[in-house]
Amino acid sequence: MIPFEATPYDLPLKVVYRWAKGEHTSRAGIILRCRLKDGAEGWGEVAFGPHVEIDGARMAHELMEIVRGLDPESGDFLDRVDSREPHNRIRSAIATAWFSARAASAGQPLNCYLAGASRDIPPMQVPVNGLVGERDVAAAIAQAAGYARQGMTTLKIKCFADVAHDLERVRALREAFPDFTFRLDPNDAWKTLDDALRNMESFAPFGIDYVEDPIDTGTVSIGDMAEVCRSGAILTAWDNPVETLENMRRLVEAGAVNVFIFKMPRAGGPDRFLEMADFAAASGIRCVNTGPLETAIGTLAGLHVTSLLPQPISHAGFSLSGHYARDLAVVPPVVCGIRSLPDIPGLGIAPHFA
Repeated sequence: MIPFEATPYDLPLKVVYRWAKGEHTSRAGIILRCRLKDGAEGWGEVAFGPHVEIDGARMAHELMEIVRGLDPESGDFLDRVDSREPHNRIRSAIATAWFSARAASAGQPLNCYLAGASRDIPPMQVPVNGLVGERDVAAAIAQAAGYARQGMTTLKIKCFADVAHDLERVRALREAFPDFTFRLDPNDAWKTLDDALRNMESFAPFGIDYVEDPIDTGTVSIGDMAEVCRSGAILTAWDNPVETLENMRRLVEAGAVNVFIFKMPRAGGPDRFLEMADFAAASGIRCVNTGPLETAIGTLAGLHVTSLLPQPISHAGFSLSGHYARDLAVVPPVVCGIRSLPDIPGLGIAPHFA
C-alpha cells in the first residue's frame, strides 16, 4: 500500500475571481491523499494565492519527496515532516491529510478529533460571508443579492486602486443592503499611510466592520500599521502579516491590530492554526477565518477548523464554491447563511478527479 498520493488539479471557474491583484478564470493546486493501514483516508490541499502560477507536476513531485519514507502511522510523523522544512502551504496539505486520516480511523469528524479532550465539542455549522468582487456597480449589487438569497448577511467587498469608484460601489451596496455587515479588502491596493488614513475616513460613514490589509503590507513598517490601527476610523484587520505566531505577537505588542484574518494553508495546517487561534483568544483579539479560493477539499478543511474558534464564530470566508464550473466534490450548500459540516468520520468528503 502506498500511503501518499499527490494529484494536481486545474479547474475552470464559471465566476471570474476579481481582486486588486488580477482576474482569474481558473484555479490550480494539488490534492494529497493519506491512507492508513486500516484503510482510513484523509485529504489535504495545496492552495497558493490564485495569482501565483504553479507547475502542478513539479509541485506534486516536491510534495511526495517531502513525505517519502515517512510513516503516517507514527505519532511523530509531523515532527519528521517539519525536519524537512516544507513550505507552509505544502505542510498544510500534509498535516490536513494526516489529521483527517487519523480522524477517519478514530471514527470522528475532523473537527471533533482536533478538539480532543481539551476543547469544547465543536458545532457542526459555520456562518459564512459573501465575497463581492464585481467592479461594476450593478453587477456588484446583483452578486450581493445572490448571497442574500442564500441567507448571508455579511459581505466582504473587494476594493481596488480607484477609490472614488469603490466609494460609489459601497454607497450603492449600503443603500441596497442597509442592515448587512460590510467588510472591506483592498488587497494592498492602498499603497501609503496617507492613502490608508484618508480612505478609511472616507468609507467610515458606511458602517464598515473592518478593513483588511488597509495598507500595502509588503512595503510598510509595523509602525505604520500601528498608526492605521490607532486612527480608529474603522477597525484594522491584518491578513498577509498573520503567517506565524511571532508575526502575531509583534502586531499585538505594537498595538497594531483589531482583528486577525486567518488562512489555514498560510499557517501550515490545523495544528498551527489552532495555536494561532489560542494566541488570539488569550490576547483578546477577534479572529476571522477565510480560504484562498480552494476546492471542496480545502473548503471543508477550513470549515472544520473554523468550527473550533471561540463562540460566537465570526462569519467566515467560505462562500466561493459557486465560483467553480466543476469542483472536486460537492460542498454542503449555504442555507440561511450557514454551511453544515458532514457528521461523518474524517474530512467528510473525497475528491473525484474525472
